Amino acid sequence: MTTTPGLFNCLAPLLANRTVIMTVSADDKGILTLTVIPKKVTPDENDALTTPLWITATAEELDRSLPDQLREYCAVHRQTASNLETVREELAAAEKAEREAADERRAKKAKSKGQTTTAAAPQPPASTQASLGLFDEQQHQGDPQ
Repeated sequence: MTTTPGLFNCLAPLLANRTVIMTVSADDKGILTLTVIPKKVTPDENDALTTPLWITATAEELDRSLPDQLREYCAVHRQTASNLETVREELAAAEKAEREAADERRAKKAKSKGQTTTAAAPQPPASTQASLGLFDEQQHQGDPQ
């Protein structure tokens, strides 16, 4: 005979690294509402990991289905946490690569500006030199000998 794990055995994976708040309320017809609220582990943790689980059912229905629903909730929670960590790592790597690429672009730009300023040092053009030669010759022609 296989026994179904109990409430706390199903919650154990979620309780391993965070606090969980549970509330139970009943209406006047005997319908219960169970709320399971995982608390954030760190202030910057993604809100998806603290999405509450609400189950509304009779006491008998909760006794039958609660362990399975909690087990599934914890499994989805673990997958989400795992996926979020992967996404977080990928984003951090992409940001680092972008910063490095931007630094490299800035370095290339600064280097090319340095070369441009050196290359742009004033050099008298050949046409100016020729003009000076003509003026010099005109002055000599106009000078009394």
